[in-house]
Amino acid sequence: MSGAEGIESIESSVWTDLAIGVPALLGALCFAVAVLAAYRVRDALGRINTMSVATSLGFVLFIVAAFAHVTVREGFTWTVLAEALVAVFATFVVVTIASMSIARAVFRSGAPLDPNTDVSDLRGDGQEQR
Repeated sequence: MSGAEGIESIESSVWTDLAIGVPALLGALCFAVAVLAAYRVRDALGRINTMSVATSLGFVLFIVAAFAHVTVREGFTWTVLAEALVAVFATFVVVTIASMSIARAVFRSGAPLDPNTDVSDLRGDGQEQR
């Protein structure tokens, strides 16, 4: 038993292994697909956009796998659930702010952009480019 509010740990079985393994593998797959997609994108802004989505989704799936692992090993506790929820929320906040900051720095650095990239929103003056 893990703590006063905990429930007895669960015996490991195929189902518990799947509850841990499937989210972990899907998280790894998110990163692998993003890396492959990043090679197809022609400019840095597109690559940042591709990697930010994969990072947030991949990390959330890793957090779900870690929560399932701890629950199987030590039993369910509200504390572990709260930690997992805080980690998911923090992941979304940090990845969003980080990708926006990196994208803004890339844009301001004058890095070459793909001709198909619409920069009217990136200029910051509110006027559309025609």
